[in-house]
Amino acid sequence: MNTRNLARHDRPLPSQVAGLSLVEMMIGMTLGLMVIATVTVLFVNNNRVRRETEKTSEQIENGRYATQLLLEDLRLAGYYGEFNPGSLPTPATVPDPSATDAVSLAAAMPLPIQGYDNGTSLPSGVSALLTDRRTGSDVLVLRRASTCVAGGTGCDAFDTGANTYFQTTLCRTQLSSLTAATRFLIGTDSNQFISSNPAVTGSAAPPTFLAKKDCVTPAVQRTFIARIYFVANNNQSGDAIPTLKVAELRSGQFTIAPLVAGIDQLQIEYGLDTNGDGAPDSYVANPATAAAWRQVTAVKVHALARNSATSGGFTDTRTYVLGLKADGTDNSFGPYADAYKRHAYTTVTRLNNVAGRLE
Repeated sequence: MNTRNLARHDRPLPSQVAGLSLVEMMIGMTLGLMVIATVTVLFVNNNRVRRETEKTSEQIENGRYATQLLLEDLRLAGYYGEFNPGSLPTPATVPDPSATDAVSLAAAMPLPIQGYDNGTSLPSGVSALLTDRRTGSDVLVLRRASTCVAGGTGCDAFDTGANTYFQTTLCRTQLSSLTAATRFLIGTDSNQFISSNPAVTGSAAPPTFLAKKDCVTPAVQRTFIARIYFVANNNQSGDAIPTLKVAELRSGQFTIAPLVAGIDQLQIEYGLDTNGDGAPDSYVANPATAAAWRQVTAVKVHALARNSATSGGFTDTRTYVLGLKADGTDNSFGPYADAYKRHAYTTVTRLNNVAGRLE
């Protein structure tokens, strides 16, 4: 065998060792860039859809939570333990919700709720309290006592430094001798609840305080709740996030706290029971008198919630109808012509403690 010829034939030919041509390399790079671009677009789109979904979910949750908060409180409006405020006279004028003295709080008890349509005709004290109130939004006032007894299971201890309290007698002697206006006590003086109520005198004493059925032990104390719900322009100062807030009575003064961010508007309609059967006969935006407010047995809550952030390429051109105005026409808001997505929520609830006493 000729080994020299074999070695020569084993050598690779030039065409067998040639690499990629410049054209082939450019085509490969182009295809790779197209794949990367496609993947990037898909990633960006998916990320944008995810962010929009999160914002929408947050908006839905905020709208539902805001209405649920209001409904739960409204269902308890007018609850005063064993005391029936139906025995109290109707105030001559609509009470000032910002008044915090015991006499004013007691006089307002017959009206478990009241409100101000679009925030108009607010008493000066309320205006001074709600300095950041959103223009055109309703103000809702609610009064009741806590459902738990101070110091009881799951309830804070009796502390007049932190809360205003409500107490009513169950003692038969006191019930027969005291007037309706003196069968209960509202205040922050701890001595009056346990030892020296100035209204409990004469045939109602001893004891000299409002008592339980045994006429010996002081009656239980419940936190007296007075709340003013409103929509503020800001959640935190200057952030321009509309927020549902509440001003709540705390031991002689109102303290404001944020509840739900992203609530753009709050509108309320009140169901009036004009024939005394506990069921609403008509809904109005603004009961005119204290007597009319006392007829409210149901409430419609309309809330407008918006996304926490803007959506690129979106413009809100919709008009939102949140119930009726005082003149009976649609209460419309928008178009806002901004990039926030919004959704309207409407629900209705019965004032159980008011309607139930009329049935």
